[in-house]
Amino acid sequence: MKRLLLLTFFSSMLIGQAFAQVNVTFELNTTEIEVDPTGIYVAGGSGFGNPGDNPMEDPDEDGIYTITLQREVGFSSHYTFLNGNCGDWSCKEDIGGLPCADPTNFNDRFLPELTEDVTIKACFGNCADDGSCVSMIDTIAITFELNAELIEVSEEGLFIAGGGTFGDPGDNPLTDTDGDGIYTTTILKPAGFSSFYTFTNGACPDYSCKENLAGLPCADPANFNDRFLGPINEDTTIRACFGTCDDDGSCTIVTDSIEITFMLNTETIEVDPTGIFIAGGGNFGVPGDNPMVDPDGDGIYTFTSTRPVGFSSHYTFLNGNCPDWSCKEDLAGLPCADPNAFNDRFLDSAMENMTILACFGNCVADGSCMSVGVNELELDETLFTLAPTIAQGFTEIRFGDAVRGVQKNITVTSIAGQLIHKATDSANDVHRLNTEGYLPGVYFTSVRTENAVFTRKFIVQ
Repeated sequence: MKRLLLLTFFSSMLIGQAFAQVNVTFELNTTEIEVDPTGIYVAGGSGFGNPGDNPMEDPDEDGIYTITLQREVGFSSHYTFLNGNCGDWSCKEDIGGLPCADPTNFNDRFLPELTEDVTIKACFGNCADDGSCVSMIDTIAITFELNAELIEVSEEGLFIAGGGTFGDPGDNPLTDTDGDGIYTTTILKPAGFSSFYTFTNGACPDYSCKENLAGLPCADPANFNDRFLGPINEDTTIRACFGTCDDDGSCTIVTDSIEITFMLNTETIEVDPTGIFIAGGGNFGVPGDNPMVDPDGDGIYTFTSTRPVGFSSHYTFLNGNCPDWSCKEDLAGLPCADPNAFNDRFLDSAMENMTILACFGNCVADGSCMSVGVNELELDETLFTLAPTIAQGFTEIRFGDAVRGVQKNITVTSIAGQLIHKATDSANDVHRLNTEGYLPGVYFTSVRTENAVFTRKFIVQ
């Protein structure tokens, strides 16, 4: 009887720990802003919902708005504050470039894993963490020197834009006061500033005049092939050349190029009268830009593209010229699809001439269109969660209740498609990933059971 009572006691303790709750209290100082009549809110990330879901209150009218929310132990999430109930997020605080903003998550703040009750003191639009609204951040000067000798400069001029912190084309002009072809601007930012950015030849609202760095090493294919800056902690001069990646402003052109040929088997589909196309990824344009041809009528459509050595990009095939992408192949849940990039395919760094054999809507890599046996897998987001999603030494795969004790195949790949980690787990509720040896960047974690699969991403800084 004592053994039974003891076992019951420990079981109760374990159950209590598994569902333990903690309080997170936000105290937001709004004395630096005019509060919108619709109120102040906390929202965003995976745990704080949409604008309007979590109203904050100021019962004593001292300008400090508060809210206390209950969450499970281990909870973590991005979040942001909003001045107003705006469905389009237009009233959220702007902390772009500040050290408390994550540029890969809409410049939101991040709440680390909760282990106990915690109070977050903050100021709207400011990274001061004591609620005082006194910014302790030094200001630095970032000077851009852009060599334009390889291009004919637009009558509208040259600009720096993008990244959520440099605005739109036309907002930040560069000038050439001495007529030497080097266009410059100096912008003041807080110490620790980081951001994506690009140069544009003209003030084009649609970014059609931005430099084309597709496939070059300074371009991030997951962020519109923009450049990345930072973090910058002191006065800095950035020397660049429009459309190339040299970092000394010399405009050295890498002339090596390769040919990439795509051969698409269409035997499993009825080809649309408007044709077959390749598109997407920021490098292959929109539907209709790149028609594929079948000169001998054998159902194999081809397209050849000349690209710089090291070129990489997402891409997809389309059966028809559909501006709304409704005719693109459906690869959802298949291993060649990136769920964080519209379920497109990914072409890793190409170093030499190559031919890619593919089948519409299928991941077979030999062009045979033979099923690889995963088409029936269910895409199930309840398989697992990741916390934290910004890894600093580790992240944890936390399995859903339905798959605990079930065999699960785990893979981690880099954004370039390189397999980083592979494991099988059936006994644990949590699979811990040690990321200390990972290079900074975006990684994809996939968990697959006999019947289901799902993929989530995390970032190593």
